[in-house]
Amino acid sequence: MRNNKDAMSSHFDLGNFIRDHFASLCAIAFKITGNSEVAKDLAQDVIIKFWENQGQHKQLDSIENYLFIMIRNEALNYLRGLSREKNRHEKASLNSEQEESLWDTIIEQEANQLLQTAIATLPPQCNRIVELSLTGKNTKEIAETLNITVNTVKVLKSRAIHKLREYFSRNDIWIEF
Repeated sequence: MRNNKDAMSSHFDLGNFIRDHFASLCAIAFKITGNSEVAKDLAQDVIIKFWENQGQHKQLDSIENYLFIMIRNEALNYLRGLSREKNRHEKASLNSEQEESLWDTIIEQEANQLLQTAIATLPPQCNRIVELSLTGKNTKEIAETLNITVNTVKVLKSRAIHKLREYFSRNDIWIEF
């Protein structure tokens, strides 16, 4: 490596300056970012920034130390930017999931309302059997609750489903049973 006076005099020749410093800047940036393409871009950015402001660097004791600090800062800024971008994407994804969940809830409530309206049109015994079915009771439990036979529950439940299908068909509502 050349001494500082040689480095300062050579920094007026961009080609030599790049040959002297590009590879080491890339190596440092790669070590921090883990990405060789990003490391090359960052090294190029540092060289350009240094070159554009070369008049301010005449009093430097060590160009290499200064370049090391510049490349380290650029690499860390790059990583911070990635982190911020990742956080933005996660928040956007979370908002999208919450929005989907909200729409699912709205659709479910509308479907439940349509179903309740349709159930209200059923004869009282069919209505009661469907309501008990929706609470999770099985055929035997419904029969015991209403004090009727299991076969009666099956027949009335089948009629209720048939009438609900007719109701939804008449009202252009598609629901799968």
